[in-house]
Amino acid sequence: MANGGLTPCWPYFSLFFHNQLQFLMPNYKTIEGVLPQDREGSDWGVDPESKAKVFRLTSSPAMSHNIYCEQPYTSPDGRKALIYRAFDPFALRRQLIVADIHALRLTLIEPDVPSEMVAHTSWGEWAYYIMHDGSLRRVSLMTLERQEVLPPGSLRPPPAAVAISITSDNQWLIADEPAEDSSFQTVAISTIDGKRRVLLEGPENLNPHAQAELCDRNRILYQLIRSGARAEVPVFVRDFETLEDEQVPIGGSWSAESTGHMAWVATTGKIACAVNWIRETKEHDPRHPEGNLVIASPGDDKPVVFPAPNHGFYHVSISKCGRYFVCDDFMDFEARGLASRNSGPVRIVIGNLESRKCRPLLQDCQAYGIAGSSRFEPDPYFTADNRYVIYNASPFGTMQVFAAEVPEEFMRRLD
Repeated sequence: MANGGLTPCWPYFSLFFHNQLQFLMPNYKTIEGVLPQDREGSDWGVDPESKAKVFRLTSSPAMSHNIYCEQPYTSPDGRKALIYRAFDPFALRRQLIVADIHALRLTLIEPDVPSEMVAHTSWGEWAYYIMHDGSLRRVSLMTLERQEVLPPGSLRPPPAAVAISITSDNQWLIADEPAEDSSFQTVAISTIDGKRRVLLEGPENLNPHAQAELCDRNRILYQLIRSGARAEVPVFVRDFETLEDEQVPIGGSWSAESTGHMAWVATTGKIACAVNWIRETKEHDPRHPEGNLVIASPGDDKPVVFPAPNHGFYHVSISKCGRYFVCDDFMDFEARGLASRNSGPVRIVIGNLESRKCRPLLQDCQAYGIAGSSRFEPDPYFTADNRYVIYNASPFGTMQVFAAEVPEEFMRRLD
């Protein structure tokens, strides 16, 4: 007995509220069906400098892709990665596949989806995708269970709407919809009842790369594209509820303009962004000659520049712990050399944001496709445990997905 002989009642209130929450949670319908599996993976080789072991996850003659790098599409345990496959790079029909990195095994999740874009909280369990009939589905990257989230007709199927992100609580899908002026209208769609609200719109919303923050659903990272005498790519954080903006000190008077590729630095509220460099002379902007990876938060006076003068970073991704970055390095890549088969290397580089050290994990990832198209770029990212870097490469001309195992000694040398 306690409290003067009264039995504590909080367990009963706790149970009551738990039951109420269970009642309010959405009851998504599980989609039954056999998920075919195959083994396409194999050992690929070892980088001569870093000693990283490389594995080929896919080998089909079709084009396979890791989707993108800003919001890593891997499971919380670091074991599985999401892949899309297309037999024609411009087709509107694609396959959605999950790769088991340890077992080198593929599981076909959907044989026919209309878009390669998937909404996923970095390293989260659930990945969301739109079907041809306008329904919204999700797949667990842990169990491979598929569920119907919104019924057919709830959404405009791609290319009319493309899922690009989702809030950390899985409650709001972020999607781009084409607008009449050739820009996009970026909307938030409730995964509970399908209600929608407009987040971004206007002629400068051409390629926003909108990303929900990992720990705060009320903050969306995005960019605009302003054309004119001097093209500008300003970066903003928008409050989901008030739609008020805070500009991030990247581009403009602070630095070279964004390459278009940026990512949240874990849950710090900071943003890492690769900005342009002078490709003809292989030099960086005179305002930051030490490198082109910049880190900043809204309200900062200027960005912090990561020192890497010999690298030209293009795509950027951050580890789950927020300590490391991984980028593809195009400094010595020659797009005009494709015809002569002398295109130069595309490195994959890992850096430690705390020690300010970086090293190539791969001296050449063998990305020999067309630079400037996301279908033919490495787009590297870490698995949740930092054990692997997942990336795209095209050693035989057809894009495939690879995994490079990061040696422990390699990471120790970055500390």
